[in-house]
Amino acid sequence: MKTDIDTRIFIWSIIGFFAGIYFFFTGFRKLWTKRLIQNIPTSKIRSIAMGLVEINGIAIPDVLLTGPYTKASCVFYHILVERLVRTQKSTQWVKELELKTDIPFFVKDDTGAVIVDPSDVETDLPLRYTNIENGRRYREWNIMEGEPIYVLGTAKRLEGIEEKMQKEVEARIKEIIENPDEKIKLDINKDMWIDEEEWRLAREKVKEEVRKEFEGIESNIKQGRYNIPDNLQNIVIGKGELDRHFIISNKSEKELVESYKYKIFFSIFGGIVLSLVCLKILLYYAFKIIIK
Repeated sequence: MKTDIDTRIFIWSIIGFFAGIYFFFTGFRKLWTKRLIQNIPTSKIRSIAMGLVEINGIAIPDVLLTGPYTKASCVFYHILVERLVRTQKSTQWVKELELKTDIPFFVKDDTGAVIVDPSDVETDLPLRYTNIENGRRYREWNIMEGEPIYVLGTAKRLEGIEEKMQKEVEARIKEIIENPDEKIKLDINKDMWIDEEEWRLAREKVKEEVRKEFEGIESNIKQGRYNIPDNLQNIVIGKGELDRHFIISNKSEKELVESYKYKIFFSIFGGIVLSLVCLKILLYYAFKIIIK
């Protein structure tokens, strides 16, 4: 019996040691983000340039959403459903469903408005709904219509339909090249060689397929409804390809920085303490094994 307990402690100590290291480095990543928030000047929407920007404004919907649990009018929501799992060793909540909306909305200040694409965003929002029912926990975070928000993200040109079609064509051509069975179908004259004309025909066929699929698709974002400056037409703020920082919060910059201070402290110092305690336990068991 004692051996089983010792084994469990030893395994959990290994897990705890590496978890502490993970929290330690996560803390430094949060420290870098905090400094980024502090160092980037807040821009008026009319004055933003391409690249990483920081803005404040109110959230305005392009498509008005309704929170699944709060039933509130919002521009973005994040829901999480977890199931309570009990075992002999532990009781924990296991994620069953998580959903973040990716429908663009506008952020507006006294100089104009700009589109924000919330795909793959990191949020710092208040928990607006929580309920436990039949062994499941339901939670919702959201951005209410007209709510003041802070955005740190990359301003970039909104991709047009032609650009999307071109990318789709290139992706399908790449799939053909990497699939021998599909590639051999391009050999029309069966001479075991795909010549320039056969490649041209294949490309034209793929283009035609993509064109039919995209037929009638247009941008649904109604830019004319809001005061979007001329220099920001077809510009969107979202996650960048090079700089991956993308944060939306209903806190002010000062409040956000303060919240990061606590997260950094608990991640870095908590990680150090956890790793050191677990390392001490591991060394204790290692010493016991040696002296035996």
